[in-house]
Amino acid sequence: MAVKSAPSFGGRVILVTGGLGGIGMAIAHLLALQGARVYLARRRGAAFPERAVVPASVRHLELDVGAEADWARALALIESDEGALYGLVNNAAVLEPAIDFLDLDLVQWRRQLAVNLDGSFLGCRSAMRMMAKTGGGAIVNVSSGAALLNVPEAAAYCVSKAALLALTRLAAKAGGRHRVRVNAVLPGAVDTPMLRRNVPPGTSTGTFVQALTRLHPLGRIGLPADVAGTVAFLLDPANDFLTGAQLSVDGGQVVA
Repeated sequence: MAVKSAPSFGGRVILVTGGLGGIGMAIAHLLALQGARVYLARRRGAAFPERAVVPASVRHLELDVGAEADWARALALIESDEGALYGLVNNAAVLEPAIDFLDLDLVQWRRQLAVNLDGSFLGCRSAMRMMAKTGGGAIVNVSSGAALLNVPEAAAYCVSKAALLALTRLAAKAGGRHRVRVNAVLPGAVDTPMLRRNVPPGTSTGTFVQALTRLHPLGRIGLPADVAGTVAFLLDPANDFLTGAQLSVDGGQVVA
């Protein structure tokens, strides 16, 4: 039996959204190290953290994922510069600070669905149209273990990430004839700035992390690199018979 080597993207172009977060930067960093030509997107007018470490080869662009015109502009730029797009990682997401279900208003609900679900739909559709013209490609949607859990304090986030799994299956079926693969990853709790912004009032960060750790049978919460490695696996051209899959990267949280 042949032993599979690490992914090698050989200059293939991959767009990663949600570039301001720890997971997005980890994905971009790993893909660049594995030979991809990476475009890392962030929302319009936002600056990268001062300590962000991303290879100099990674190109940056502004993209509000919920805006159809922004997708058209970004992909037109990539097509002009590169000629083709091989991969897309729909990683951009919003998780509002803990809001009880009874206190959740329609504006907060719609804001999270606009980014987490609408943005991924626009990304899948826009990228697939471009990939269909150039022989196919691969899309990875970053969902969440929250898609399989019922957390009343994160209702909009849970619903948006659950709907993203349905979108993944649908897009995988639609993309098959165009040789476009679509898969999803479901991270558990991952140590990122977004996670730490959701520490409940009156609770220390350490206590919050310890509580989350107890929910993961492997005895720790995730790191951005854990998610990045799985994303690279799903994008790997060697895995061209893998589509419609949903891989949990959560230390066993959903089976605990």
